[in-house]
Amino acid sequence: MTALLVIAHGSPRPEANKDVLAVAEQVRRSGPFSFVQTCYLDCNEPDISAGVDLCVDAGASEIVAVPYLLHSGKHFVRDLPQILEESAGRHPGIRILMGNYIGREPQMLDVIRDRVAEAERR
Repeated sequence: MTALLVIAHGSPRPEANKDVLAVAEQVRRSGPFSFVQTCYLDCNEPDISAGVDLCVDAGASEIVAVPYLLHSGKHFVRDLPQILEESAGRHPGIRILMGNYIGREPQMLDVIRDRVAEAERR
């Protein structure tokens, strides 16, 4: 089974984490992943290592980790690969792949335009 691990930065404000949980739930409902787990770099549980463990405990033989991040800062370039590599070392035989961050997607231009239009309507 392939699990999806959605990695967010995390926030000490519980309200701020609701968006990533809602996105993960939408992905879970729409498929194709039978198991979708959120995890966080900071401020929240589960952390990334625990998120990997939860995927493995659910029966994953492959984990696709997608950073729910807007840019390729140090977390994306350094921290995530290191944490995922350490997690892979704890789970021999489990394939862990890391996807790209979401910030450079062409759809982000549409999102920015929508936010500008919303601001102008106020």
